[in-house]
Amino acid sequence: MTNRQRATLGIVVLCILLVFPSMIAAQGQREGGRGEGRGGGSGSRGGGAPPVNLQVLPKDWTRQQVVQVMQAFNMALGVQCSHCHVEMTGAPPNANGQIPIDAAPDDKQTKKTARVMMKMVADINNTLGSQIGKPAADVVRVQCVTCHRGAAIPKTQ
Repeated sequence: MTNRQRATLGIVVLCILLVFPSMIAAQGQREGGRGEGRGGGSGSRGGGAPPVNLQVLPKDWTRQQVVQVMQAFNMALGVQCSHCHVEMTGAPPNANGQIPIDAAPDDKQTKKTARVMMKMVADINNTLGSQIGKPAADVVRVQCVTCHRGAAIPKTQ
């Protein structure tokens, strides 16, 4: 794949990651709330109780908002939820064949690393424009996929 094709693919993925959550949020608002009656079910990956142990994401976010961000992480890193979250011991797989997760515990190093990386990305996006002398609107925002490109550990070449 040429550099131009990689750049084009990166731009397409970035656009999808930026537009898709907005479309989902707008659809949820049209349906009068969080969209709990759609798809996600009442398991630990979709609907249900509000999220707990949010340390980087806003504490007042709904479960749907958090799940949208987590799904973007899954796509950007090419991983499943269990990469960062603990699977419930003894729980049978759900309809998708996935074992339900307990998202609150901080048992996995990958979750701790993800929090550090989220802060790093926010810091880059908050300072980059002023550091290179461009208005914020003219600077492409960094996201997980910028470096990871579908790999849990970014490739350097």
